[in-house]
This record gives sequence, structure tokens and C-alpha cells, in this order.
Amino acid sequence: MIVTNTPTQDLTLTNLAFCSASDLHKFAVSGYSNLFLGLIGDSFVFYVVAHYSVHSGHIALNSIQRRCVKVSTAEYISVSRFFPPDNFNLAVLTLELDFIKRGSRSEQIDITNQTGVIYAF
Repeated sequence: MIVTNTPTQDLTLTNLAFCSASDLHKFAVSGYSNLFLGLIGDSFVFYVVAHYSVHSGHIALNSIQRRCVKVSTAEYISVSRFFPPDNFNLAVLTLELDFIKRGSRSEQIDITNQTGVIYAF
């Protein structure tokens, strides 16, 4: 898929990946309703949501996600559905929080929203 920017400024704080509505079914996890997970760059798993402004064949990531995956906008990256293995138990979770804009310490993080994504499993 081709990497693009997150659709709107407020969505950059969600840590979600965005695709077109026509591509969303490619990330559906069987056995779960409304759970769409993408393995991006064969390294990172992100919760995927459809957004009307993302074109088919594109994946929208925020700047921190792009930095982690080591990709720039307009580059092609492998993206596939993440299938949690049977009896998938998370042994270790590393959660890193950082400011989107360095020097701006007035940002607020909606941890309730992020916890919902973590508890989706």
C-alpha cells in the first residue's frame, strides 16, 4: 500500500491507521466483530479504521507511526491482515508516550480511547 498522512489533525492523536472503506475488509479479524488489524511493514500491528478521504490502496499513518515503521509518505509498504494466533496471550506490552510536537507541552492524551483499543482483544 502507499503511505499517506493521517486524514485530519485531530486523528493524529489516535494512533490508528486509516484506509479506504473499500480496503477495510482486508483487515477484518475472523471471530471478532468490528476488529480490523493491520501488520504494517512486517513489524507493527495497528488498529485500522476506514476514512472517507483515504484512497483505495493507501494507508494513512501519523508522523510517529511513519517514523517507527521507517517509511515516508508516498512510499510503498507491505500491509497485511494481522491474525492473532490461537491462544494468543500478550506476555509483554511496552507502551511509550511522547509529545507529537516537541516543545508543546499542552497536549492531552485521551487514555480512555487508547485503553479501548488495547482491550479490544
